[in-house]
Amino acid sequence: MLNNMIENNLIEARAIIGFYPSNSNDEDDIEIMDPNDPEKVISKFATLRQQLDKDQDNYVAMSDFIAPKSSGKTDYMGLFACSAGFK
Repeated sequence: MLNNMIENNLIEARAIIGFYPSNSNDEDDIEIMDPNDPEKVISKFATLRQQLDKDQDNYVAMSDFIAPKSSGKTDYMGLFACSAGFK
C-alpha cells in the first residue's frame, strides 16, 4: 500500500518549522512572543510539573528549560508541524 501511494503520487507531505522568542513565567507556562513586538504574547503553552509521588526534591516541568521572564533574557522555542494527504 505504501509503495502504491509513493509510486502513484497519491499523497503529498508538507511541513513547517519556526523559532520564536519565548520565556517561562511563574505559573509553569511558556509564553511565545511576537517576533516584531517582544512585549506582546501571541501564544501560551501550559506545562505540567511532574506529578509522580517520588521521594525527590525537584519536580520539573518543560517551562524549567526556558529562560524565565524575570531573567531579562530572551530564549527561543522551536516548533514544527507535519502532515500528509494533501492531494
